[in-house]
Amino acid sequence: MRQKVNKPADMITLPGRIYPDREAEKKLVSFMRRFQAAKRTSYQALKRGKEPGKIVKDLYDKFFPNARWCQWAVEDAKATVESQKEQVRMHVADLEAKIEKSEEKLGRTKNKLKRQGLTFRITRLRSKLAYWKGFLERGEVPPAVFGGKRNLLLLQEGKLSKEEWRELRAGAFYSVGQANQKGLEGQYGNANAEVVFDEATGSFRLNVYIPPEPEDKSGRKRKKEEWVTVPLEIPGRYRNMLLQHLAKAGAYTVRVIRKNGRFDCFISFSLGDDMPVDKSSSLAGIDFNPDVVAVTIALPDGNFRASRCFRCPELVYVSHEKREWIAGNLAKDVAEWLGSLGVKQVALEELSFAQDHDTNRLFNRVTHNFCKKLLFNRIVVALRKRGIAVFTVPAKFTSLIGYFKYSRDYGLSAHQAAAFVTARRALGFTEKVPKEILRMLSPREGWQHFKLWGRLFGLFKAAKKRVAREDRLFRRWNPEDWLFPPKFFSRQIPRLAGRARDFLLLWRILI
Repeated sequence: MRQKVNKPADMITLPGRIYPDREAEKKLVSFMRRFQAAKRTSYQALKRGKEPGKIVKDLYDKFFPNARWCQWAVEDAKATVESQKEQVRMHVADLEAKIEKSEEKLGRTKNKLKRQGLTFRITRLRSKLAYWKGFLERGEVPPAVFGGKRNLLLLQEGKLSKEEWRELRAGAFYSVGQANQKGLEGQYGNANAEVVFDEATGSFRLNVYIPPEPEDKSGRKRKKEEWVTVPLEIPGRYRNMLLQHLAKAGAYTVRVIRKNGRFDCFISFSLGDDMPVDKSSSLAGIDFNPDVVAVTIALPDGNFRASRCFRCPELVYVSHEKREWIAGNLAKDVAEWLGSLGVKQVALEELSFAQDHDTNRLFNRVTHNFCKKLLFNRIVVALRKRGIAVFTVPAKFTSLIGYFKYSRDYGLSAHQAAAFVTARRALGFTEKVPKEILRMLSPREGWQHFKLWGRLFGLFKAAKKRVAREDRLFRRWNPEDWLFPPKFFSRQIPRLAGRARDFLLLWRILI
């Protein structure tokens, strides 16, 4: 069964900062308040089921007579609604997994006190699940607090002033780019927030169109005095990338955020990564884990070329800011290593939000999907910046196939072997089941290899659970030891002889 090769979202965001003078700052802050008010109005209207087109008309009369700004306010509100829907689905899936894991532990726990704790945990989780499932059943989203729920509580307690609360709710605007629209100085890409490069001074500037108040209907035709021009600073490592995009007159999206007295500007655009898989050149596969990122390169004929592990054990424990820093440095190291070997294409596993939960909080923190998503995004951006094409393939059974088929042959860890399978899958190779496993599984006529791997996965998972309850020596087992346990016991010390009978039952499960 050939797996489909896809492309991850082809967007990159460049950070910058604008420096408005006092008059320009006053105009921008006033406009941000209007834009955020329009966004909140759009959000409430969308929750009531109103059509976006009608919402745009209402915003035109109430906030600013400019259809584009009205559309972007609605789009920003729609993104908030979609993120809340995704949040509800994620909470439901996570809670169902937690309940299943807790019930499984309750079934094998005999200690009375532990059983009481697990029973209380299951009751509490079911209550939370009913709360989140209610939104799905009613087709609603949970309430959102623009400005932050914590800040709202501080406002109610008198620890936050009304002016500070207003600033928190009025600190950004968002303008979507259009390739066929130009701004004040004729630069194509964004009609209302235009980025311009001045060749004479070698600097950037941002032109923002601020429409008049709704009462002034003359805003239907934009005037030059309604534009605000501010200096724009772009870090040196991103300047060439932005200049190349502006030279192509491509569309770009601008988001300006005011925080702690500064104005941060984020410019997003597509890198145009539409290159198909080149099956005549090497391809690298990447396997993501909480504490290590494994990278393995496969030759065009599917054979092994090179592999390396990039360790990041502190990623799941540090603060948010340091986590971002670690992920960025790790992504840079991965991209530079692949670039030094001349690799021009990489395959990654498609993100899955099904998390393996436990009743242990530390385990849940380590296996949380946030770190995996953060690494995924950082590595995709780092690779594309260096001209390396990125593809995604389904991650199903990559670890199992790599462990049983390639780990011993090439001396790879389970993660490196999984990355090797990911690379081979992107090159179009079908992973056949080895003959010794095929004889054990006794497949029915017409069964495909992918289905056989699924059957082995179920047996292997059940066997590992059983062994984990008996002894922890399975951590040192090799693939052939799982397939032929008697050989493993014959090499162990005599004290295991008494347990060999119990472990032979495991062997019967596998065969």
